[in-house]
Amino acid sequence: MRKYFIIILSVLFVYSCTNNAYKIEFEKNTEIAKAYLKLHEEENAEAMFEYLHPEMEWHMPVYGMDMGGLEDVKAAIRGYQSEFDNMKFTADYWLPGVNTETGIPDGSTRVYGTWTSTHAMTGKETSLTTYHSFEFNEGKIFRGGDWFDLGGMMNSLSPKSLNEGSLMGIHTLKISLKRGATMEQFENYFLNETIPNYEKEFKGAKVNLVKGIRGENKGAMGMVWIFESNQARDLYYDSNGAPTKLNQEVNQRLRTVDEGLSKIGTWTSRYTDWSVY
Repeated sequence: MRKYFIIILSVLFVYSCTNNAYKIEFEKNTEIAKAYLKLHEEENAEAMFEYLHPEMEWHMPVYGMDMGGLEDVKAAIRGYQSEFDNMKFTADYWLPGVNTETGIPDGSTRVYGTWTSTHAMTGKETSLTTYHSFEFNEGKIFRGGDWFDLGGMMNSLSPKSLNEGSLMGIHTLKISLKRGATMEQFENYFLNETIPNYEKEFKGAKVNLVKGIRGENKGAMGMVWIFESNQARDLYYDSNGAPTKLNQEVNQRLRTVDEGLSKIGTWTSRYTDWSVY
């Protein structure tokens, strides 16, 4: 009996030591994960990259996407920090992670919580329920992932369709190309530089480049602006269509972008604003 008692005590001792080791590792890794998320709040991407293992595998919250690697995670971090301001993570609770094969705690960590932020392009406030898991190798984040409804959040942020109360501005463009420049160059710059920067500065607006394929303006280039409301448009243009002070400030920030386009060609437009009923 004494022999069996000693064996049981030995097993319990070993289990206790192992359990304490996992607990210490979990607490250490949780502090690393907290520091990593704090850097995201501060929009310090380069410092975040120091926490990432070069051979990491990461679950990305994008429909149909395979596990991401280091460069995928870096691109996602840069994208979030470009798209959103005032990012803040509030944890509901941190939990120990477990080995997927044995179910035994392995020192990894995971967290349920909520990210809040301000969408830079529209000024809209966001609140996103999330789950993150972190596994470590050599003190760096090696495996895990993010789980949240990225698509649903992005779809809710910018006006992609016309609703009652929306305002649509339809512009017919007159384009004058510089010598040696092509319309393809003009269109590519407009799509890849002008529109993304305009949408970032004109909060609550969606901009599209369009081309007439039938009717009076067949072959002409146009631009369609969609604002969430007349009030959103009025932040930038007064009742006579003249630029407001805010618009003038925006145009100063867009100066470099506009100058880049002017090297390819210039444009003027005739427009009509339509209010949706």
